[in-house]
Amino acid sequence: MVQPNIRIYPLAYLTEDSYSQWEEHIHDLAKKSKTDIKFNFVDQCFEIKGRSQQACDEASKRIITLLLPALNRVVDENKFVGTFEDLDSLSKSARPSPTNSTFRSPSSRTPPMVGRPLNPEEVDKKHAIKKGGGTNENNEREAYFTYETESDEPEDSDEEFMETFTFAKNIQNPKEILTGPPSNNSKPPDYLRIIGNDTETECSLHGRDVKIVGTCQRSIKEAADRFRNLQTIFKRRKRPTNVVPCVHYPTESPRFGIYFCSLDRYAQQAYVATPALTSPVYVMLPVFKDKHGNEQKPKDLLPAVQNQPPPQWVSQQQHQQRQPDLSLDERMRLASLEHRKGYGNENAGMAPDQNTLWGENKPYVVRQSASKPVPSPKPTAAPVQKTPQEDFPSLMSTPRPHVKKPQQNTRRVMRFIPQKSARSPSANISNAEIIREYNLQNIKSSLQDGLEGVRGFKGDIKFGAKLGKVLWGNMTAETQKKIWDFHDIRDIVVKERGVVPLFNGVTTKSEDVINQMSDLLPEAYGRSAYFEMYADARNQPSVPYEPVVMYMSQGVVELKKIVTKTNKVTEIDWVSLDRKFDFQMLLKTEELTRTDVKPYNTFIKKVAVCPNTRLITFENVPDFLNVRSILLKQTTKYRIHFPFVVEITRVEKLPLVKQKLSSFGIDKIQGETGKGQVWYDLDVFYSAHDEIFKANNDLPVGKLASWSVQDIIGKEEDAAVAIVEYIRCLLTLVEMCEGAVA
Repeated sequence: MVQPNIRIYPLAYLTEDSYSQWEEHIHDLAKKSKTDIKFNFVDQCFEIKGRSQQACDEASKRIITLLLPALNRVVDENKFVGTFEDLDSLSKSARPSPTNSTFRSPSSRTPPMVGRPLNPEEVDKKHAIKKGGGTNENNEREAYFTYETESDEPEDSDEEFMETFTFAKNIQNPKEILTGPPSNNSKPPDYLRIIGNDTETECSLHGRDVKIVGTCQRSIKEAADRFRNLQTIFKRRKRPTNVVPCVHYPTESPRFGIYFCSLDRYAQQAYVATPALTSPVYVMLPVFKDKHGNEQKPKDLLPAVQNQPPPQWVSQQQHQQRQPDLSLDERMRLASLEHRKGYGNENAGMAPDQNTLWGENKPYVVRQSASKPVPSPKPTAAPVQKTPQEDFPSLMSTPRPHVKKPQQNTRRVMRFIPQKSARSPSANISNAEIIREYNLQNIKSSLQDGLEGVRGFKGDIKFGAKLGKVLWGNMTAETQKKIWDFHDIRDIVVKERGVVPLFNGVTTKSEDVINQMSDLLPEAYGRSAYFEMYADARNQPSVPYEPVVMYMSQGVVELKKIVTKTNKVTEIDWVSLDRKFDFQMLLKTEELTRTDVKPYNTFIKKVAVCPNTRLITFENVPDFLNVRSILLKQTTKYRIHFPFVVEITRVEKLPLVKQKLSSFGIDKIQGETGKGQVWYDLDVFYSAHDEIFKANNDLPVGKLASWSVQDIIGKEEDAAVAIVEYIRCLLTLVEMCEGAVA
């Protein structure tokens, strides 16, 4: 122990009698804070000793906030009573002078009872007696009270243990791990202090090491495990979204290839709800071979339209690229030349080594050019450079031996693509079974890694699926015109060539289509409506705005939750070939904040909703909260076979109209329902996951949730694995919707 770190002088005067009623509480406080707290009756102050200043500060804070207000109740408003020792207590403490008595009782020969000795073994040796010993020695031995006393209660050992946790080498700044994200509009939490208080240890950072000091080895081990979990959570949080593309053909079929068809030439384009496109997107189509081994034309591939105008995004990009470089006259001249060159020529703009297939203008297979390649010139030997004649030639000597220049060995570099290939086809295993096992292996490995990463996340965890269409972007011409095998999509097309799967996120924009899909489901068991408000918020004018999503029920003007950040962990894009709908399974996390803090409680006070028309009126909080858009979602829930629940949601983006009330100087904004863009979503949830993920809402810092990965995806020995049943339910729903909207 060190010298007293803190002294606290109370206003009230404490005697030994008045202090005794608080002594037990002070002892418990000292035990919890790992400090030594005593009261000095002479100086009338609390003396706090501890191993660290942090522990002393925690103890002093509790004494000031809890004990001193209770002690100040005995002090009157004039500060006369209770601030010094009163006369009554002085008179009671006065004792009469002792009188000497010459009478001695015979029973006084019995030795007085004394306390337990410090070392009972030495006393036993000193007072050891033989059998049948004297009575006086027995009385002297029995005078020591050797039974259990209050001092025999188990106390914390004074022995201290220390363990050091070292961060990994790939962690550049350990303080980023030990400082959590700001929550509840407060400063970022200090994980060193929080873990130290939870485990009753003292944790301090020294460079890349965290020193953990405590009196219990179990607490030290728990603190070290928490820091290790924090490091794992931090490293997994930096990873990008794990995208798993899966290809599936619904019926038994021979081996097929995959062709990326432009969305403009997709026969089922009317069923694809696409957002505002800034680049070309493509759709997967299966390509089968005929009996002669030639690729057949996909049935959903439309024939190319001659002299078809380019898409709008192409003309905009060409206009933006050419305008700053060329003058007006040059652009007009180039346009005239292009018109003359392409007029009446069906293959204008086509490369000479690209031949058409299926009688179309747009090729997708590269073939060898029919023209004879121009031979490259042979390299000639470099002329010998003549050295200038020396003014003073040297004497004749033996000719210098000719040294042949060593040949450079050409190195051969081989690249092995780390892909998980499917099982080699055999006579007993069908092509559908090979694809099924390949997809399941990729899904399980990705979900296991993602679920392990979110076990230590504090907040909402969502795992669900949505019907829509998987599109493909960032496609090069070389990738688009080639026919691929299904096991090359993830490892070569996506990872190596950079093609990005884009899920449109919308099931349909047609009310008739969603009605036909809802007719396939049983009777609905629940309906709800709520607003999703996307805004930029901050709690101080000096900090930048951050995007937030506020959820408010339609019937009650009250914020249900506020999401400050959403992170997509694992994304499974499942393509059902020759079907109008695909689906996406998404594992994501949501960081939440409190709803009763500023500026959110200020904003909700200025929100009004009409119960009949569902019109919403609100005001922005100047310099603190600005609403960008509002979505009105009306959800209908259907319970199919347990534990799957289908939710059909009608989404409407409300147009925001400003209403200037000049007479009051108030800027009101009104969201008008029934006048915005509408689309529909169909989601499928595994209802048993909701209760499992609730454990992460109140998760302590550095702790892992009690659930395991097997609780989500199922165990291998189970006949009906949870993830397999989930995918089977989605595929059944896709087939039902295909027949309903055909």
